[in-house]
Parts: sequence; structure tokens; C-alpha cells
Amino acid sequence: MGKKYIEDNIEKLRKQRDENVVGGYRDLVVKTYKYIQKQVRNSGSIYRNPKNSDISNVVYGNKNQESNIRSFIKDLKNSGYISVYGVGLDREIKILKDIDF
Repeated sequence: MGKKYIEDNIEKLRKQRDENVVGGYRDLVVKTYKYIQKQVRNSGSIYRNPKNSDISNVVYGNKNQESNIRSFIKDLKNSGYISVYGVGLDREIKILKDIDF
């Protein structure tokens, strides 16, 4: 993804924040990020491997939205907020920077 594309998307998310859009894309991505951040902080490590179903349960209130959670994690990774190493049970997610949108 190009830098301009990422900057444009972050700017759209900042606009949603400023307009206090609840339940929108930004709100769900931030909830996903905050859950991962909390899990990393509580683990005492710099990495964590939360299950997508657990994140879905916190963000949506059910475990049926794993595909959306995967999409949010991918977007956070592509935007430079988290890093993801490995896959499945060997996946490790690391927080790179705080949310600024």
C-alpha cells in the first residue's frame, strides 16, 4: 500500500473520530486495537496472540465476526500500528505505536 493511500485512510478515520461516529469502522478498529493493547500489557511481554474469536466477542459481543477482526488486524498492520509475525497458534502481535486517529 502506498504512503498516500494510508495517509488518506488515517485522515478519514480522524474525521470519524472528530464527528463522534459510534459503531462505525473507526470505532470497531479502535476497540480491536485497545483489546490487543490490553492483552499485550497484561501478558508482561511485548507480544501477544489473542484469538480472533475472543477479540470478536469483545468488539461485537459475539464470536461470529472473526473475518472482520482479521480485516481490522490487517488494516492496523498495513498502517504501521501493529506488527504480526507468524500465523495461527504461532502468531505474535506487537504494538508499534499508539492510535492517533
